[in-house]
Amino acid sequence: MFNEATLHKYPALIGAFTGIPAKEFWDMLDKMEAKLPAHEMGRHTRDDRKRAVGAGRKFDQSLAQRTVAVLSYLRLHVPQLVIALMFGQTQCDISRDLRRLLPLIIAVLPCPEVWEIMKDNQELKKLVTLPSEQLANGRVLVDATEQRVYRPGKSNETRKLYYSGKQKAFTIKTQMATDDDHHILAISASAPGAMHDKKLSDEVQTLERLPDGCEVDADKGYQGMADQVSLVSVCNPETGIEQQIPRLTVYTPFKKMKGKELTEQQEEFNSQLSAVRVRVEHCIGWVKNWAIVATRFRCSHLIYTSVMQTVCGLVNLQTQRWQMAHPANCA
Repeated sequence: MFNEATLHKYPALIGAFTGIPAKEFWDMLDKMEAKLPAHEMGRHTRDDRKRAVGAGRKFDQSLAQRTVAVLSYLRLHVPQLVIALMFGQTQCDISRDLRRLLPLIIAVLPCPEVWEIMKDNQELKKLVTLPSEQLANGRVLVDATEQRVYRPGKSNETRKLYYSGKQKAFTIKTQMATDDDHHILAISASAPGAMHDKKLSDEVQTLERLPDGCEVDADKGYQGMADQVSLVSVCNPETGIEQQIPRLTVYTPFKKMKGKELTEQQEEFNSQLSAVRVRVEHCIGWVKNWAIVATRFRCSHLIYTSVMQTVCGLVNLQTQRWQMAHPANCA
């Protein structure tokens, strides 16, 4: 069994189990402990809580031991009972701590925003746009990723929602928005896998959340997005004439029409666009180094978005680390 003393004595275990260097883990834990009292108070006084404040069983393990157990589960995605035996807990402890500790971990990591699916009656003015200063080279790269889940057992209608024709499996889909420098800026709330990439983008209103003047690069699944860009009025300083221009620019690859071939210029454009878009593919690949989002998801779908947001925060932390260590290779 591994405890806090073991983790201090053998720091390499932290990196092996969680994918985080020991020093960064202890720094993260210090931030978590500073936020823990407010976090626990908020959890104990939430509206749907049925017990009185202070009621309930006390924790048997330290925050460090519980946090390593949760992060190890995210990294390895072995059965929860295995993680529980490794850290002197029960399977129920691991399951509960996924819900209790993930919000606290998210609060101390450079996690991306979560873009919720907007309802028809929600006003656009409530949307929070990404600050333009966060965008490296003023560019946003958009793509979606899918993860297999077990077949929903409720009804045939539910199964159809989760069956992805592309993957030929039941999946959950997440849209990811990154900048031009491998930083994950935002993810969408999880959606059933049958939803098309473009439809998911429309549901979370991706374009409306982006700042004016930015460039959006997407793959062929987002054909038609450029036609949805709204216009803004600008005044030409030379002529003084007001004119309408697109609020931002969207680039998607040219799609070969049936019976026709792409021109050399179109193929060159697609090649240059792919060379830029590969950075969002890199981010998706790094996210899948955490087995919980690379293998079949076994937990409740209710915590999927929190799990994905946490893993993206861990990837952003990793990206910051190697960019600081190798600044010359990050241009």
